[in-house]
Amino acid sequence: MQITIINSAVFFGHYVIIAGALNLQFGNAGIPNMSSNVSVAMGAYTVSSVVLRVSMWVAGKAGLVFKPNWVYDNPYNVNLMTAYFSNEPILSLSLVLFSIAIALVLGSIMGYFIGKLSGRLRSTRLMMLTLIISDAARIIAANNEFIAGGTIGSFIPNFFAWYEGEQMVILAMVILLVGLTCYYLMHIMLNSPYGRLMRAMRDNEMTLNSTGKDIGRLRSEVMMFGGGIMSVTGVLLAFYYSFVQVNLYGRVDYTFWPWLMITIGGLGSNPGGYVGTLLSVSILKALTLSKQTLGPMLIGTTWIKLISYFEDLILGGLLILFVMFKPRGLVPEKNLVIRDVNYIDIILEKDPPRKKRASPFSP
Repeated sequence: MQITIINSAVFFGHYVIIAGALNLQFGNAGIPNMSSNVSVAMGAYTVSSVVLRVSMWVAGKAGLVFKPNWVYDNPYNVNLMTAYFSNEPILSLSLVLFSIAIALVLGSIMGYFIGKLSGRLRSTRLMMLTLIISDAARIIAANNEFIAGGTIGSFIPNFFAWYEGEQMVILAMVILLVGLTCYYLMHIMLNSPYGRLMRAMRDNEMTLNSTGKDIGRLRSEVMMFGGGIMSVTGVLLAFYYSFVQVNLYGRVDYTFWPWLMITIGGLGSNPGGYVGTLLSVSILKALTLSKQTLGPMLIGTTWIKLISYFEDLILGGLLILFVMFKPRGLVPEKNLVIRDVNYIDIILEKDPPRKKRASPFSP
């Protein structure tokens, strides 16, 4: 029971971060990003290619001797590092924070690059470009062993081995804390002048461009911010699985499901992202349980082939239903209200009351 609760908390926490960032990019800024799995994978690849090498260098300075082959000797080397870090809690936590910081920087650079690469493409063409970027990133990672061990994958040291209790509890709490922090940051951003600028770009780019705003720069900045947040999720997932492999960060899990989450919750609605994520994670867990229960019963029948398609059918069906009958989601976006602005007077074209200045000669 405890493992189920921890697993559900981890799933909910990391999907909240991804869905929130995607809602920022598309729901508020109107950028149809179909390559969110690339940003998540960037965080994981940061751990497997950068942090793993830094960890080996640190452990090597302490006297550990590693085998030379980066791919096939990876399990042996990782076991040595796990044993070493089990006695070094401060060093382990420092490497965890280092991983998050590096992933945030690299993910932001990747997001900025995607934003620049998109140029002034709109809707369908921009979605096609981000889909191509997603496939290109997967092919590059699969064919370069130094990133994540190629198609074999790469194990990651357990940086929480020093904790004697249930180690996944710490990671689940960290993921939920990061999710709450991201929610708070996005809430502040969306209610700031920059948030109103994003909504203006979403609603009418031509009008915003006529005021002298740089649309391309604004789009790159939004992609940079969202990409950095998603990359942090990739780091936390790498620590959770203690393993990084190209196929773990597929388009269905980390692009299409987050799109369903923000569609169910409500595009442009920050609380809606939480509601949509909670419902979608519940559906995913129910599907996993149904496969485990029904699978053995359907062996030898023609229905066994349908089990592997349950997830795709539910995903596509819910997405179509909500787009057709509930396009604003369960928690629609609220109209933006600026403090200390009397909208009724603006509509009635009334002049705001002027404050009387005190005379310098008055007593």
